[in-house]
Amino acid sequence: MKRKLLFICAGTLLTAGTVGQALAVTSSGTIGATLTLTNGCLINGSPTQNGINFGTLDFGTHPATFSTLTTQLTGASGGNTFTIQCTTASYTVAITGNTNATAPGTVVGTPGTPGRYLVNTANAAQGVAYSMFSDSGYNNVVANNAALPVASTAGGVDSYTLYARITGGGNSVTVVPGTYTDTINVSVTY
Repeated sequence: MKRKLLFICAGTLLTAGTVGQALAVTSSGTIGATLTLTNGCLINGSPTQNGINFGTLDFGTHPATFSTLTTQLTGASGGNTFTIQCTTASYTVAITGNTNATAPGTVVGTPGTPGRYLVNTANAAQGVAYSMFSDSGYNNVVANNAALPVASTAGGVDSYTLYARITGGGNSVTVVPGTYTDTINVSVTY
């Protein structure tokens, strides 16, 4: 009887083991992996898209009795250019405007088109008119939202430069001494 009970128990265990195996299910599927790349540009070697330092136009320090002053861009990385390298050749660089586009109360110098004004940081009613150019001969005025010409290309990197000039200072002794500033907005569209 013990033997019969042992066979019954063994049979039950054997049956239970196969039933458990028969209930195991394996499911399979897939994982979708995607990547979407858009055009990109390196501006002065950086992929940053906002708050980019393109450089400065520094007229320097001069007596307030000036007649004509000129300057060339000092690039953010030194030199006289800012650089752009894009994944597409279809991109444009443009000046989109400047902070001081409206003449302050008193302006020294001959305003250009578009209007650009350096404004006295201590007295916003005082300004100095200036114009920007894409060439060192001061012949090609930089208009807002117009593509800037490439100054040079080397190794697939395009370099851009700007020039600025103040004319008509008139050697006047009525010019208010001080620091005059403006901010120029630049866009790269690609």
